[in-house]
Amino acid sequence: MSMNTAAGPDTGPASRGDGEDWADRAAGAPRLLFVENSAEEGGEGRADGFRSEAVTQVLMGNSVMLFLVQGGVVLAVPGRDTDIDRFQREGGLLAADRFSLAERGLDAEALRGGTRITGMDEVAGWILDPSVRVMWH
Repeated sequence: MSMNTAAGPDTGPASRGDGEDWADRAAGAPRLLFVENSAEEGGEGRADGFRSEAVTQVLMGNSVMLFLVQGGVVLAVPGRDTDIDRFQREGGLLAADRFSLAERGLDAEALRGGTRITGMDEVAGWILDPSVRVMWH
């Protein structure tokens, strides 16, 4: 896991299923970007512990985006992961990498409701945003 403090453009992920925009949340509120590149399961320190931490941060009232990339995009399929079910139910925002989805033959109709499909150009803006803390697994 790594934290980013680099300066950059003021951008942020957009809509959750209810139309709320991550960039429109209260100014100065911490914004967390969790980047998950694995669908691996099981045990402390493994991928599912990372996703559980994203849920914990949402429950603590933090503004959290979980971005799925590479093998992690399969978690955007409904019923694939109970932590992500809870993450979304509690108000977490979910995004998936367009290229990784295409590589695996997944289209928007196959994904969980409210999943934002985006590209790495937009993700780079989120990572460079000085108000966003990034955790990459």
